[in-house]
Amino acid sequence: MFGRIILIVFLLASCSKKKEFSLIEVIGHGATGLKILNSVYHDNSKEAVEFAISIEGCDGVEMDLQLSKDGTLWLFHDALLDEETNGSGCINDLTDNELALIEYSTMHKEKLVQLKDLDFSLFQGKEIFLDLRHYNACSALFVDIDKVILELNSLGIQSEKEFNIHCVLAYDQWVLPFITAGYLVDFSIYSLNEFDTYNNLFPSISGYIVRNSDFDKNEIDKIKFSGKDVFIFDIRSPKGIRSALNKNPDAVITDDIRATLIEKY
Repeated sequence: MFGRIILIVFLLASCSKKKEFSLIEVIGHGATGLKILNSVYHDNSKEAVEFAISIEGCDGVEMDLQLSKDGTLWLFHDALLDEETNGSGCINDLTDNELALIEYSTMHKEKLVQLKDLDFSLFQGKEIFLDLRHYNACSALFVDIDKVILELNSLGIQSEKEFNIHCVLAYDQWVLPFITAGYLVDFSIYSLNEFDTYNNLFPSISGYIVRNSDFDKNEIDKIKFSGKDVFIFDIRSPKGIRSALNKNPDAVITDDIRATLIEKY
């Protein structure tokens, strides 16, 4: 009898956990996670994107995009190419032909990939977060926003119905131009004071990207109560994943998809 009671309690707890986290979406950070030793492919590679999307329960991917000298968007996270690839310098200062020769210093030697060369048919029903970089670390100059929007427009994804595109921005001067161009904008913030400021300045911002360690559950609740979506990133360990899920965001942008799915279900 006692054993049966324990089993019932366990099942009820499991059902409660499943119900609590069921609406939280799981998004792959840089596709399969940044600097994760057990990742099969390097983050932001075509292989990583396709692998992440294929994982059952993965609701989408976040990708980091940088503008080349030729005005096209390439997937790459770091400011400099030097540490992670056989190239050097900044994406912004290199032509497409030069970038096409660069590969990651990994076992698979994945090549850098342009956004337009991804298979968008794989994204059906998914959430796609495009983290658009606004700064050239080599020249210490801001990237030409008109060229970024022009390139995105050429792909025709702002009106895509098969999947949802989020433009992730960290530079406030880019917010209105992207909204005016018809894009869903999520803005990166690091405190509740910043939320209050930007929510007043740009009421059309759709959601906010926040670091897990910067916000507690009450602060997440306040942002959600305002009618904005909240997406938590910088989560790797099981403890960090549980912490993020317990704050009840709209999605977690995780560096370990499988570990997050285990905690979610």
